[in-house]
Amino acid sequence: MQFEVVGIDYDNRIQNFMVSARADYEWYLAKTQGSEENLAIQRDIIRGSKPYKNLRADLKLGCILPTIVLAVRDIDQTALANYDTADGFIIASREDLDALQDAISASTPAHFDIIDGLQRTNALRQTFDDLAEGEEQQEFLRRSLRLEIWVNIAFFPLAYRMLLLNAGQRPMSMKHQIDILSGGLAEDLQDLEGIEIFRLKDHKRRVRAGQFHLSTLAQAFQAWMQRSPNVDRTNLVVETMVVDEALESLGIDLTSEDGNQRDGFRQFVEWVIALDQALGEQQNRFFGNDTVVLGFAAAIGFAHKNDTLQDRLPSAMAKLIEEARENPAEALGVEIFEQVRKTVDAKRSNVGEATRGLVFRAVREYIMQDGTSSMRECWAQSASML
Repeated sequence: MQFEVVGIDYDNRIQNFMVSARADYEWYLAKTQGSEENLAIQRDIIRGSKPYKNLRADLKLGCILPTIVLAVRDIDQTALANYDTADGFIIASREDLDALQDAISASTPAHFDIIDGLQRTNALRQTFDDLAEGEEQQEFLRRSLRLEIWVNIAFFPLAYRMLLLNAGQRPMSMKHQIDILSGGLAEDLQDLEGIEIFRLKDHKRRVRAGQFHLSTLAQAFQAWMQRSPNVDRTNLVVETMVVDEALESLGIDLTSEDGNQRDGFRQFVEWVIALDQALGEQQNRFFGNDTVVLGFAAAIGFAHKNDTLQDRLPSAMAKLIEEARENPAEALGVEIFEQVRKTVDAKRSNVGEATRGLVFRAVREYIMQDGTSSMRECWAQSASML
């Protein structure tokens, strides 16, 4: 297996180092071995796609693939400290490049994410499987490809980078892209105090505050970005508009006025955990309801991006958390919410969508009033729009 780091660059927009590298197919396919679950997302797109059938045919003839973009986590990046991030053209020493090369090579497949190149990776694997075993496959594995590797990049700028790369392409909906990035989302949130994240394979059920399924958090992230509680978009025109909104939301957080990266979604999760803990075991089902989490996420995402509501958001949430700790059920108006939710006519409306909309409008109203109106009043006002 062959892998070579050939250079480094720094992206001042997302404040992260990127490594340029070359690898043979054998190294690349080994390091991305865990990508099959992500690749399954795209099978419907790949199947019957003439361009990708042509690509597999070209791969057999020895074509060079466009650069594939990866992210790698938890590697020693001491060598990068030797370089000025303001330098527009970094000339790295061979010693430092070798140090990065060794650190990246030592990483396991669990540390890699494919940011741009899932379909090309799928084409590589399918082409390899099509070849005759023996020398034909070995010759294929010795071929080279170019890699762009983002080193220890946090989830937030990673999501921005991926959505930006795919914004002008047809292959994946935003939902699919967030699904792919969900592993990085879990890693980014797992150090929050009081949180426990369940993955599909865990087969666990929520029994206490702070426990959330990763799928719920991934949907909440999308709802937060697009400022809408209903995240399953199928209309291509709407999808394009939603991606534009998401990029703008992420862009707001990449750099604050003091030059530091922020993470508004992480702050949202911290607020939800605090409210969830304040409600206690008796009201455990409130934030155990996906529709509530998505409605909250969309409302806070809306306020986060709104010039007027940005300043009210922290104070409103601080007030809600403080009141919830003193009188949780009353502060959040859980009883009123349950009563209103039961009035949704399943014959006339999609109950899930209606409930998410109910939560979104109520929480948004609470923030707009800077916490001066109670959640009981906000539920009532939101219910009038059902």
